[in-house]
Amino acid sequence: MSDRKKLTERERKTKRRQRVMAVVAIILVIMMVSSLALAAVYADSTESVTASSSSSQETVSSESATEAVESSSASESVTSSSGSSGSTSENNAGVYIEDIDVTNMTEEEIQSAVDSKMSDLSDDTIVLYAGDRSVRVTAGSLGLSYSNTDIAEEAYSIGRKGNIYKRFLADYHLSTEGSIILSLKLTASESDVRSTLEQYLSNLNCEPKSNGLVLNDDYTFTLEEGSDGVSVNVDASVEKIMDYISNEWHGGTGGVTLDAEITPYEDTSDELSQVTDLLGTATTTYDTTDEDHATNIELAASHIDGSVVYPGEEFSTDDAIGPTTEANGFRPGASYSGSLVVETFGGGICQVSTTLYDAVLEAELEVTERHNHSHKIGYVEPGFDASITTDTDVIWDFRFVNDTDAPIYIQADAGDGQLTFNIYGKEYRPSNRTVEYVSETSDPEEVTTRFIESNSYSLGYMSVSGGISGISADLYKIVYVDGVEESRDLVSTSTYTMMPLTYTIGISDADSETIAAIDAAIETGEVSAVQQAINSGSTTE
Repeated sequence: MSDRKKLTERERKTKRRQRVMAVVAIILVIMMVSSLALAAVYADSTESVTASSSSSQETVSSESATEAVESSSASESVTSSSGSSGSTSENNAGVYIEDIDVTNMTEEEIQSAVDSKMSDLSDDTIVLYAGDRSVRVTAGSLGLSYSNTDIAEEAYSIGRKGNIYKRFLADYHLSTEGSIILSLKLTASESDVRSTLEQYLSNLNCEPKSNGLVLNDDYTFTLEEGSDGVSVNVDASVEKIMDYISNEWHGGTGGVTLDAEITPYEDTSDELSQVTDLLGTATTTYDTTDEDHATNIELAASHIDGSVVYPGEEFSTDDAIGPTTEANGFRPGASYSGSLVVETFGGGICQVSTTLYDAVLEAELEVTERHNHSHKIGYVEPGFDASITTDTDVIWDFRFVNDTDAPIYIQADAGDGQLTFNIYGKEYRPSNRTVEYVSETSDPEEVTTRFIESNSYSLGYMSVSGGISGISADLYKIVYVDGVEESRDLVSTSTYTMMPLTYTIGISDADSETIAAIDAAIETGEVSAVQQAINSGSTTE
């Protein structure tokens, strides 16, 4: 009986040991399963990590960080993902958002640090590329924000919230494995991206531009590379920018290649290489004391300077100069209007078209449109002028065609009272051949005197303008070969009407007796008599 009791007692002890060992085994299995699960969770979490340099460190996304910490996951330390701060070493254990150590911060302090980080990121530059063109914008102009807006709460909760086991795992991870780094999930506003892109389309979109020429100081030419045409696809480009901000960029200077249609430029370098010779030149002088007049001449000339005209192409002076408006920098200047000299924006640009015309004559290019002035001008002989105007009733232009076999290059140089046009191309004429242009004029029509009474001015005002004789001019082109005249051809016939010497007299406040006296003086045609009537007159005041 005693032996049976001893056996039973031994069996009970054995079973007790077996139960303890089973419990220990179950605990070990649970710990092993937990470790494997933790490793799997951490592996998933690191897929959203953004690395900012060649370092092997990683950043845990805020979405999976809580799971990783709750599972006692050990994240590796990372370098700063913004590129603007230093890296976090493995010895600097703590909780980070990007490169910000928030370990000992309150939740409010963490949120403030996040806001400051976003402000810094908003100032960073994003370069938008389209073909050979690019523009620089800020991340803030693209509506930069972050979608994991609870990241401050997540960071603060690590090691502080959850059950004892979870807090222990977080503390154990920080002490043994290094920092826990949460990543901001950046995004952009589609409407801001679109409006910013559309704002810069004029800087990105362009037509293809063929090669150009640059005239050097020694009168040789350097070939200038052309540029491709660009047409940005806005919808597709907005999508690319959005994707870049969300999935690639994490601070610092970035860049996005936009979706754009590229049109290759036409390579005309072989043709342009033929431009080596001076074909024609002309120079006129202008008054620099009249600043507005001089400005109009110099501005219009600058719009023509550097123009290249290919074989068969027609050149329009009006198109090259563009609208002579105040918005385009032109000023009021003297112009002919009927039988009067008036102030109009762009007054003086006819000297530009005239000087160009004379250079074209010397280059012997084909003139397709040319108009003489209504009255004679003083800076060239009759027949050598070319007027342009954009009046509502009539539009005059000066046009010519490049009828040579090579491109021509137009150089315009205006300054210090001298305007010069040089036309370069490939010399096509024999060296023993020269040309001369001669103007043959008729007897001039004598100037008459005219008086105009104006209510726009008060008594005592008198101005004078005009006084240009009328004349007709035939322009001949004479060709010489070896110094001997070979041909004489009529180029044009120009008729210039007489412009009376016009006196404008103010009478707005003159009494009736004074006006009658002025009328009587005008009938005599004597300027002195009119002036005496003005001086002796009275006003109604």
